[in-house]
Amino acid sequence: MLVTQERDNFWMLNWLDEFMIGHHGFICGGCFKNIFNKEKIKDLDIFFKSRSDYDEAVQYFDSMTPGYEGDDKGDEEYIFCYENDNVKAYKHKKTGVRIELCCKIFGAAEEILNQFDFTITKFAYYKAEVEDETGAEVEHEPFAIESVGDEEKPETHIEYRVMYDDKFFEHLHLKRLVTDNEIPYPMSTFERMLRYAKYGYFPCRETKMKIIKAIRKLDDRQVELSESLYDGMD
Repeated sequence: MLVTQERDNFWMLNWLDEFMIGHHGFICGGCFKNIFNKEKIKDLDIFFKSRSDYDEAVQYFDSMTPGYEGDDKGDEEYIFCYENDNVKAYKHKKTGVRIELCCKIFGAAEEILNQFDFTITKFAYYKAEVEDETGAEVEHEPFAIESVGDEEKPETHIEYRVMYDDKFFEHLHLKRLVTDNEIPYPMSTFERMLRYAKYGYFPCRETKMKIIKAIRKLDDRQVELSESLYDGMD
């Protein structure tokens, strides 16, 4: 189950605000494991609700790199790193953190997190547009104020919020790998399980059995397809 909270109790995430400027994306994935373990952060994965949101983010980050449209302003904040079918990546000059704009899948934070395999990667940091009076979330598109008699659409403001698996902190503390959803790409999950084992994270018995059963169902073609599709997702 996913839990949503305001970020008030997560002051250690405030430094991420700098990377939330200029786009409608949200940060998801394994970086939060490192943040809460007070480990060095190498990269941040940013996901988007739609392709248009992704394209807007690319335009923003491109504008912050040297030589954008032939205008070397000298105040650039990012350096372009690489681009493939899954991501476009930039390096933040001040901190050295790599920003990966993900275009493999699109959806709201909840939809993205439900496609991740292990609970210790199911954490998202996002901006919510909220109605001032009710506190309810609304779509991020700006309101077109329409008068109906003397009434107008409600005013809104932006709040930073977090969403995470209700077992995230427990499993992070125990260094336990648990997959609680379907496993769409079993070979990739298996490879990630081996990689996590190098850092002291090990699967519970139920997770091992789920991965084994999922792999047994694959034929050779599905093994190759599974590996190629999952690159770039946490």
